Parts: sequence; C-alpha cells; structure tokens
Amino acid sequence: MGATVLIVDDEKFLCRQLEKALSQEGYNVISAFTGREGVELANKESPAVILLDLKLPDTDGLGVLQNIAGLEPYPSIIFMTAHGNVEVAVSAIKMGAYDFIEKPFHIDKLKIMVKNALDAAELRRSLNLAKSREQGKYGFNALIGNSEATKEIVHLFQKLVGTDPKTILITGESGTGKGLAANILHFNGIRAEKPFMELNCAAIPETLLESELFGHEAGAFTDAKRMKKGILEIADGGTVFFDEIGDMSLALQAKLVKVIEERNFRRIGGMKDISVDVRVIAATNQNLKELVNKGTFRADLYHRLNVISFEMPPLRNRKDDIPLLTDYFVSYFNREFHKNITIIPDEVRELFLRYHWPGNIRELRGTIERAMLLSDGKELNPRYIQLEEIEDNMKLEKSDDRMVLKIPIEDASLTKIEEKVIKEALDLNDWNQTKTAEMLGITREVLRYRMKKMGITRGR
Repeated sequence: MGATVLIVDDEKFLCRQLEKALSQEGYNVISAFTGREGVELANKESPAVILLDLKLPDTDGLGVLQNIAGLEPYPSIIFMTAHGNVEVAVSAIKMGAYDFIEKPFHIDKLKIMVKNALDAAELRRSLNLAKSREQGKYGFNALIGNSEATKEIVHLFQKLVGTDPKTILITGESGTGKGLAANILHFNGIRAEKPFMELNCAAIPETLLESELFGHEAGAFTDAKRMKKGILEIADGGTVFFDEIGDMSLALQAKLVKVIEERNFRRIGGMKDISVDVRVIAATNQNLKELVNKGTFRADLYHRLNVISFEMPPLRNRKDDIPLLTDYFVSYFNREFHKNITIIPDEVRELFLRYHWPGNIRELRGTIERAMLLSDGKELNPRYIQLEEIEDNMKLEKSDDRMVLKIPIEDASLTKIEEKVIKEALDLNDWNQTKTAEMLGITREVLRYRMKKMGITRGR
C-alpha cells in the first residue's frame, strides 16, 4: 500500500473523483466531508499528504490547519481554493501549508503536486530523523564523568542553552572536547532546528577560508564558475563554529568583527549586503590575550567573542572521570570493531590514573583504540598500552604560569631533564616548534637539532 492521502472537502462528487484518480497512482486515499472529521482522521491515520478545502461547512481550512499543527510526522498540506481566495491560501502557506491549487484544476496537475508534496514530506522526515540522531548524540550526557569539573561545565551548559548568547568563546588544551561542547550548546538550545556549520581556521588555506565563510558571486575570481553561498549564509538562524580561531588571519578577523557587530556581509564579488542571524561559537587552545598583546589577534574581535567564555578542563584535572571514560571507549570500540572485551585489568586502570594525559581525552581514546585493535579474547591486554610517561619517574605539574619538575635524586641526568622539558613545552604549544622555541628562549633551529638528537617526535 502506498502513502496515505487525506481529502477534506464537502463536495462529495469531487472527493470520489480524486479518490479514483489518486488510487490509480498507488496511494491509499481517504475522505472527510467536514473539518471536524478531517482532524479526527488526520490524527488517526497519520496521512503523508492532506488535500484541504478552504471552505468547509463547520469551519474553514485555516481552522483545520491550526488543529493539526502538532501532528508527528507532520503532513504536507495542499489547499484547494476557489478563484479569489489566493491571498488566504498564501496566508496558509505562511502557517505551514505546502502549496495551494485553484479550483477547477486539471487532475494531472494535482498528481504532480501530490508527488512533490510526498517528496517534501519524506525529506522533512529524513531531516527530523537526522536532527534527532544529532540531538541524541550531543545530549548533556555526552560529557561523560562525575567529577566536580564536569558537573560545573554541565551546569553552565544548562544555563546557556536556555538563553541565546550571540557569541561564545571556548578555550582549553587540545583534546579536551571543545568541539563537543559547541555541538552540545547548539543541539540543546533554541537554535537546534537550524544549521550547525563548522569552520576549522587552521585546516583550510587562507585563500579559501574567505570564500568558505562568505561565499562568492559567479566570476568573482578565476575558478568561480557559479554563485556559491558561504557558511554564514547557509547557517542563517543557526550556529557557526570557528575552531582554532587563533589561527585566523588579521584581514579575515577584521571582516568577522563586522559580521558579529552588524550581522551582515557581502559575498566575494557581491554588491549587496546579506543579513543573517547566526550565533558565533569560537574555540582555541591558544591564549588569545597573549596573541592580542603580540598583535596577531585583533583586540576588538577578542572582546566581541569574550562576552560568554569558559575553559574546558584538562583530563588531569578530572581524573575521577577516567574510569567512566575508559569504560565508555571500550564499549564504543567493542561495537566498532565487533569485539567482546569485558575485562580491563587493574594495572591498566592504575596506569591511566597515574598518567598525566597531555593529549587529554583524545589521547585516552587513541590509546584505548590501539589496544582494542591489538588485543585478543576478552581482556584489554596491558602490553598494548603505550603511554609516554608510564615508566618515567620524573613528573611535571603545570599551573597557569609555571611548570614544576619533580626529579628523583637517582635519575637527575641533565639529558633526561632537558628531554622532559622540551616534550612538555611542545605539548603546551600543541607541537608548534616556533612557539616552543620562543618559550624556551632558543632558536627554532636549535630546538629542531635537539629534538633530532633525542629522537623526539610527536608519536613518542
């Protein structure tokens, strides 16, 4: 049986004609002759399409439309109206109707309209399903953990999603979940029905970044064969997430300030302003205040972004969450790799709790993924757990402005100390060698020479 089509019209002869014609197309067709009966059948049968007459004996089509507004899944509604009622039909479309057709009409024209309405209903269902999956994926429980740091972040998110802050700045080290935080804020907030668009400012070449953000008109540059909408335009009503905002060029920062202040922009090569309503969420693992002082980040953009800001806590500050995260990732990779690992040895759990996790949750996930791939049977094999500092008795503790190096007396060789400091400085600067050399007070060439001599690479 095909899709269900409900006809609501007091002209019984017309209903019979439409039933016959649409049944031949494979549809399941039912009719109602009053508005009340139409609402009852709509709730009972869940039609995919409703053909609704504007004038009914007990009410009008607009009244029926209001009474079925809560139907799930929502049908595509086509109004059938006599000549002269076009303005009312247009009002119905603004209220959620799919289209209208004027009486008398040719049945072939109606068949095409019904088919298009069914396609629209199917697309709407697919989008709703995708949205439901995203909302399920990015619920508050996506932030796994019971530590105080995690509870504070969840509490903050619950406050923010009930409002609509136009700009949010998320800071924190690499791997702490800044992208996850942005998704949670979007899909649990009042903009959840609208698009969420992500732009990685570090991954896209600067020459393409502006086009991705603002779009371009046909012929704006050599490869611009046709007009292209940018992320800002596509995300109208929703959220744009700027990941690694600290890597955006100064020229593009100036244009972004204008967008945030005025909520309009021009496509590349365009002559008119385009107004948008977007929320801007930006994330960075860099200290934007320091970048402002160095002149590599605009002060006006920083202050615009910093209205609502918070830091995602590093994993070392939420170690109570490590057992829960471990169990979650083991369960996740069991599904991904079709494995049945149910035993996590105590020695592995103890190692995880002792480890510093410079790569944060991303490093924990990668560590477990590797061990899951290589382990056989039901146990997560400890031999496949590779952690950089497990067998190293030297420990580094960080605060906001210092590194404290604790060294056992029997292991105080200058080479090991130097290697440890270089590795930690690289982690602090996300392995950016120029910034690391500047932090250590040496040239980049000297840093590279020492890294090569000590065999220091990102994977070790």
